[in-house]
Amino acid sequence: MITEVSQMTSSHYFIAIEFSPADKEKIDAIKTEWKDKLVFKQWTHKMDVHLTLAFLGAVNDTDLGLYKNYLKEVLTPLKREEITIERADTFGKSDSPRILWIGPETTEGLQEIYNHVQQAVKKAGGTTEKRPFRPHITLAKNWQGEGAFKLPHGFEPFKTKISSVCLYRIHPKESPKYEVVSQFRLS
Repeated sequence: MITEVSQMTSSHYFIAIEFSPADKEKIDAIKTEWKDKLVFKQWTHKMDVHLTLAFLGAVNDTDLGLYKNYLKEVLTPLKREEITIERADTFGKSDSPRILWIGPETTEGLQEIYNHVQQAVKKAGGTTEKRPFRPHITLAKNWQGEGAFKLPHGFEPFKTKISSVCLYRIHPKESPKYEVVSQFRLS
């Protein structure tokens, strides 16, 4: 019974690529430009910008320690990876999307980081993703505009270096919502 109570009060977590403050500014500028033209229920707070590698859900303190250990083990040897944020797209119905996002094409290095994170999740007893990896940075959720959604015109692509992966705790009623619990630097 104590375990059940503990699990019910566990925080939710995810693992993601963290962006530098300068990159967050660039992403926020794109969001701000589009926010003036598009009606979505929720726009991502500038400090919450990330690229998700794994969603963990509710995690108790014991399992959180396992995730931290396995992530450190698999991520520390990996090299930093340069990616280009260059495309925009949506998830959900094309005329009424759930998610508006920008992101990179999947590079070999980015896929390697993702695969290593999935290995750590599996070793810690978590659930790995079954769908193909589609790297994206969520800008907005739940289209609420009049008529059918139209993807905005492009933006100026920019390069960024993946230098760390973070374990985040979710605070759903706060803004910003995400708190870095652990950071794992790539070599």
